[in-house]
Amino acid sequence: MSPADQLIQEITKEIAVLPTGRYGEVIFDEGLFRDLPAPDAFLAPEPDVRDGLDEEVLPREMAEDPSFLGCYVPMHSPGRIILSRRNLCGFYWSLVRALRHGLRYLYPRDLDGALHLVVRKTDHHERFHFHSDVLRKLFGSPFDPILEEALAVAWSRMQLLGEHGNSKIGRMNRVFYNSLLDAAFAYRSPGYRDWPNYADAPRFKDAWLRYLASPNYQRLQANGVANLQDLTFGLLGQVEGGCVEQLV
Repeated sequence: MSPADQLIQEITKEIAVLPTGRYGEVIFDEGLFRDLPAPDAFLAPEPDVRDGLDEEVLPREMAEDPSFLGCYVPMHSPGRIILSRRNLCGFYWSLVRALRHGLRYLYPRDLDGALHLVVRKTDHHERFHFHSDVLRKLFGSPFDPILEEALAVAWSRMQLLGEHGNSKIGRMNRVFYNSLLDAAFAYRSPGYRDWPNYADAPRFKDAWLRYLASPNYQRLQANGVANLQDLTFGLLGQVEGGCVEQLV
């Protein structure tokens, strides 16, 4: 079981014990939200590609930084995708608290879909950093942390939109889903907040090609090679092995 699936399973158990009303709607105990920060507390993170972190330092950093939902540690031995149990749980419930007041009812299926969206959002983000790490090494491309964060956020959002129609996310209340998607991506920090510049496939593909490709790509285009954007875009998500995943 992946760390993302493990965390979803853990929080699903919390959802399952919430009381429900006459129509199956969730009845919230305000104690559930006690001491939670506002969602904004999680939306101004530093770049989360953290080189050189060891297994002892990382949990302490996550405990001290409430915006630290996850990170990617680049490959020296295998790369590492690390998700923060406490902070992702806090982010999830803070979003539920902030958004539920605009709705008459929320049902367990709404909370379940929201949980998948929040956890998968960070999981997709960190997986993008891993694939970027591998492909940049393959192509000899330099690392630009600010641009890569913007691309990682845009990639994560595109993945969630692509999964929407055939997943638990797709069974959510439509108003709740739209509000949650907006709130979960309302980043304020450099790089992250620039994701709208790459929010659709054409703009993302162009930026990804420029980020990844060697200086020779313009020569290839001049010689009539027309599908370089699709070629490099198609490499995302295709890397197998070379990464370990952790939930801390």
